[in-house]
Amino acid sequence: MDAEYEKICLYCEHAAPAYESDHMCCDLKGIVSSGFKCRKFIYDPLKRIPRVPKKQDDNEMPQI
Repeated sequence: MDAEYEKICLYCEHAAPAYESDHMCCDLKGIVSSGFKCRKFIYDPLKRIPRVPKKQDDNEMPQI
């Protein structure tokens, strides 16, 4: 099963943002980069930033 997210600390339940934007404070590993990967990864859906949908052009007619 392919996941829609990367298994990195940025989306992990054990990690929280550190003072620097590109680092995370992990409960298990300490200070790591936001792209760090480990085997204890647990996905936290609340940390995922949703994609912004594309805005429709005003000139386009809606399809019915």
